[in-house]
Amino acid sequence: MAKYERIKKHLSYLFLNTNTTGTGDAKWSRVGKSTEWTDSMNAKTSTYEYIEDSAPTDEIETYKPTTSMPLTAYINDPVYEYIFDLYQKQNTGSAAVTQALRVYQNKAPGSSNANKAQLTQVLITIESFAFSTGIVTFLISQRGTPVTGTATVTEIVDSSGNITWEPAFTAGG
Repeated sequence: MAKYERIKKHLSYLFLNTNTTGTGDAKWSRVGKSTEWTDSMNAKTSTYEYIEDSAPTDEIETYKPTTSMPLTAYINDPVYEYIFDLYQKQNTGSAAVTQALRVYQNKAPGSSNANKAQLTQVLITIESFAFSTGIVTFLISQRGTPVTGTATVTEIVDSSGNITWEPAFTAGG
């Protein structure tokens, strides 16, 4: 049996597609300047009173995951710049929709370097911007059916010493 290993926050990745042109390849930017990442699953359930049961039975019908993300504002951080643009323009409709890619620490079966991952369409809603603390809080709401798969993440250090991460997602698996 394999040894238990506690997950580490820095080895799980949440990326947003910050390509605002609507054309071309996704521009994946890691949400990293936050102190909180909790996915609320928001299960929709139905209760059935089956004749054969003495008590009600609950069934999960769907999930509607959301993530409230308090982001510390850093000028030139691509996620902050993307979120600030949504805030400033007060975008609605399709202009507030992008993609999220979650890459988990869990290894993909049969792979030593690929991790389990999930790609989703998401709606970004600006909740608040506390200028006194430099925290902008936004809600990431899943839209539609997620695509599960695997991903690898490559760490890149630019000439200024900034670290970026480049994910490669493969559907399925």
